[in-house]
Amino acid sequence: MVSNWFIKKVYTVSLESSANEVWNMMSRYNERYVFVTDPENTENLLAYIRNTDMIPLQHDREQMNKAVSELPLHTNLSFVKQEADMLDFFQLFGEEVVVVKSQEGKPEGYLHREDILYSLLTNQSAHTDWIRSLLNSIPMGIIIADLEGKIEDFSSEALRMVRVTPEELRLQRVGELLDPDVFLKVIEHGETVLNYIIVNERIGVLADFCPIRNQQGAVTGATIVLQDLPYIEKMAMEMEYVKNLNTDLQGILSSIYDEILVLDENGILLRYSGNLIKDFWEINKEQLIGLNLMELAHEGLFFSSIVRMVLERKRKVSVTQESRSGKNVLAVGNPIFDDKGKLERIVIALRDITETVLLKEELLQAKKMSEKYKKELEHLRDQQQYSKNRQLIYASEQMEKVMKYIHKIAKTSSTVLLSGESGVGKEVFARTIYELGPRNNNPFVKVNCGAIPETLLESELFGYEKGAFTGANANGKPGYFRMAHKGVLFLDEIGEMPLNLQVKLLRVLQEREIIPIGGSEVVEVDVQIIAATNKNLEKMVEEGTFREDLYYRLNVIPVVIPPLRDRSEDIPLIGLHFLQTFNEKYDRSTQMSQDALDLLESYSWPGNVRELQNIIERIVVTADEDLIEAHHIIPLLKKRKKQFFKQNMNKIMPLKDATRAIEEQLIKMAMDEFKTTSMAAKVLGVSQSTISRKYQEIQEKLSRGEPIGFKV
Repeated sequence: MVSNWFIKKVYTVSLESSANEVWNMMSRYNERYVFVTDPENTENLLAYIRNTDMIPLQHDREQMNKAVSELPLHTNLSFVKQEADMLDFFQLFGEEVVVVKSQEGKPEGYLHREDILYSLLTNQSAHTDWIRSLLNSIPMGIIIADLEGKIEDFSSEALRMVRVTPEELRLQRVGELLDPDVFLKVIEHGETVLNYIIVNERIGVLADFCPIRNQQGAVTGATIVLQDLPYIEKMAMEMEYVKNLNTDLQGILSSIYDEILVLDENGILLRYSGNLIKDFWEINKEQLIGLNLMELAHEGLFFSSIVRMVLERKRKVSVTQESRSGKNVLAVGNPIFDDKGKLERIVIALRDITETVLLKEELLQAKKMSEKYKKELEHLRDQQQYSKNRQLIYASEQMEKVMKYIHKIAKTSSTVLLSGESGVGKEVFARTIYELGPRNNNPFVKVNCGAIPETLLESELFGYEKGAFTGANANGKPGYFRMAHKGVLFLDEIGEMPLNLQVKLLRVLQEREIIPIGGSEVVEVDVQIIAATNKNLEKMVEEGTFREDLYYRLNVIPVVIPPLRDRSEDIPLIGLHFLQTFNEKYDRSTQMSQDALDLLESYSWPGNVRELQNIIERIVVTADEDLIEAHHIIPLLKKRKKQFFKQNMNKIMPLKDATRAIEEQLIKMAMDEFKTTSMAAKVLGVSQSTISRKYQEIQEKLSRGEPIGFKV
């Protein structure tokens, strides 16, 4: 009767319970199984959970917070009533757990498969005779002993192997009969000893010693399985071919660079071979044979995860890990399937990639250094190209005064405000101050305040911390002020800066410190500010569009750059410089005539140096001839939109007077535009002497106060 057996208590949880509650219950009661109840009927058991399922989840807080319904549940529950006979277990013998119910159908407890086997082997009732007959038919000897070595039961094959009668066997101790040291190791330490050879005057057997444990895990006895050595030898002889293959396989594996582990379909380590990875294994690998690597909770080894991934994904899986000794190991798990597609083996190849990782890191560092040097070389090349193409060329007295002033102020790190019309080359002057100053070995950072959207200008100037706002760079951004630390920050088009940012810029100029967006710590910056504008900041201050305090902070050292029309002596020099630059760039050999240079010098250049540069580049690119004449340039120049006529011609007048008036107006217009009589003559299509004579007459009329052109 089942009621005569030792039935273990059933501990239950609900589907809504957490994995953490399950583990606490297992730990508290030293229980291997916890059962899950039906939410609608708590006396109805739906499934059970093994402690081996919970062990891998211990270090994963997210997994331990999951509900029981999300855990791996075992639903193959079998039930039996207390009044059941031994023979009822024949159909349930293959089940891991059998739940025992009362007559009313309530769960009273459960029996584990090992408990059933032990009870069947040790029960002396007549109902188990068929079990004994079954065991006696097995061609191996089976002996069951208690803690003191007293033999409680045995099979008939065991009697044949040890050559004694049943009465003699019951009077002997296992240690005396077989080997006392091995039996003591099994009883005291709970070890399993397999394939132990025992040879003496009476017997010659191969023995397996296995401990018997109760529900608390304590050793209560031992099971010894005996095999005849002659029979084993015969089998070995028949498997000689297999042994030879195994030798060959071991030789092959030992010659492979990788270390190989072979596991069964459940993750139990069967064998290993290959080169051992030095300083990686923290335990003796021989101790792992026969253990399930998924249940191995040894710190520093990652086999639990890779075996689980291979079982779940049913394909090759690669995992890398760095050991505490600094070893980097690549593990590749390969599933092996039989002919029916069922998983049969798992082969794990381990490779020491420490050197590879180090080489990769060194390569990355080398690439970073290479990129750094490349950027520095490009920066130097750009600087040289910039200096070559944007150098200051002048001959006028006005520019000579400006340059002397710049040489004087460049020796300090004071704030400079460059003002001048658009296109006069304010950036060239800013770089000249930088190159002549004490900060020329540190960064020169240019910011065009009018080119950056107002919403982004603050983050570009002051930078931001990671996660400061949506869409921000994940690593944050230093900002232009920190990029220009110890160097020069050139704020072009400073008049375009919004008023709200003017306040922050003023604070930086006063305190020499910034606070990045999203940050809380103050960052000190050492930056020389050079600002530039083509607007009248004083007028903007009066209109309230520019802060007065910021204006005075910027206007420490003002530098006014004269427009090109006020230093006409510089125009031919600058034009020839650009001509040479673009000839080299486009592989041309274009030259410019004196008339063309005179025309350039006489033009007012509303776009200043930028306009002159653009026109020279256009001429070099589009000219069909190598010599550029004045008539090639005239179509490219902007015409002045002046109204020279004093009065519209709205009444009839003598044709001679009208012709003279138009002639005077045209000559006056040409001389105002081109300055020289030779150029005016070319434009009007007459001789220079004609223009010289008629223009002199016009000047004399004007000196006498007489009007020219149409009279009012």
